Amino acid sequence: MPVSLPHNAEASAILRGLRVAVDSGLFPAELESDAKWVVDMINNRQSSCADIGIICKDIVYVMTQFDISVKFVSRQANRAAHALAKLALVYDRNFTWEEDFPLSIASVIWEDSLP
Repeated sequence: MPVSLPHNAEASAILRGLRVAVDSGLFPAELESDAKWVVDMINNRQSSCADIGIICKDIVYVMTQFDISVKFVSRQANRAAHALAKLALVYDRNFTWEEDFPLSIASVIWEDSLP
């Protein structure tokens, strides 16, 4: 599925996140995204013939099979995800961190943990 459009990339990332949660048995789960338009499309069960509509249908299907929800969070609340996305641009493969995380995003995670 082409992910050249930002919304397609965001929806594809959500779908990959859901699949990781399912494969790891991490449910009930709540996945957060700062892509409001995509989150609204998923949660309102809107369909489209475009690529994003197909991706969103897959997301909704996974959500209905498992106790998983998708919610919108502001970009400021999602800084660790953006740091990871930037890091991912350097690599040609997928990574999953179950306990530790890359040291390059440690400061972002520490700042996010502050009240």
